[in-house]
This record gives sequence, structure tokens and C-alpha cells, in this order.
Amino acid sequence: MTYEEVTQKIQQSGHRLTNARKAVVKVLTQENAHYLGAYDIHHILEQEDIHIGITSIYRVLDLLACLEVLEREEFGSGGERFRLFREQAAHAHQLVCSSCGKTQELSICPIASTLAKLESQSGYQIQEHWLRIFGLCPQCQRYRS
Repeated sequence: MTYEEVTQKIQQSGHRLTNARKAVVKVLTQENAHYLGAYDIHHILEQEDIHIGITSIYRVLDLLACLEVLEREEFGSGGERFRLFREQAAHAHQLVCSSCGKTQELSICPIASTLAKLESQSGYQIQEHWLRIFGLCPQCQRYRS
């Protein structure tokens, strides 16, 4: 989603478009290829000399989730991370870095043959699926070496 689409949705829902909301949405639209935690957003804003408390950032994230414009992903001990919903094909699969939150869309469906077998064995007609594979991106692997 674009900055304009998200801010318009905030206003259409009857909420004020505060400086904190604008700043968080700006970060999320700029960093949309990554899942970001509240502290990641806080750090980015601080680097831009924008001072918004972590509690306010969590409130903005909660609002965006309620407005259904935000994806939440649990990163185990790394806590929840967020990104704006993106327009995708009918189904998509992603590689997700469990360290920095960067995502890469896969152009193939690595489980297509398994789904066909599953349908024939279970009798279910599978309507949709998604797959997220977590690991370390090349940059985070170099950092840890």
C-alpha cells in the first residue's frame, strides 16, 4: 500500500492523522520489503531526528492492524514485526530473514506437487495456501561470520 492509501484509510475511519501516525506510515511505506518491529521503527525515526515514544508507535501499529492494512508476523524470540499489506498474486511464498526481517518473494510454488497429493489423499479441495520460510539472508550471514 502507498502512503496516500494508508493515510486516507486512517482519515476515512474517523481517526485524526497525527504526526506520529504520518511518521510511522512513512517508515512502513519506505521499508515495505522488510518486517519491522516497533523498536526498529523507533530507531529509524530517531535517525531522522523524529522523536516519537515507543508506546505511541505501538498505538499506531495497533490502529493500522485494526484498519486491516498491516501484516503482523511473530518472529519467535525477536517478537512481533509488521509491514503494510502488499498487492500480491493469487498466492505467494516468501523467504523471510529472521534477523533483519527482509523478505523475498519466491517466483515458484515449491509445494505444488505436495498439494496435489494432499488433495487426492485427503479429499479436500485446497482453495489457498501460503508459505513463509524463515532463515538468515546473505547480509545477516556475513554479519554473523
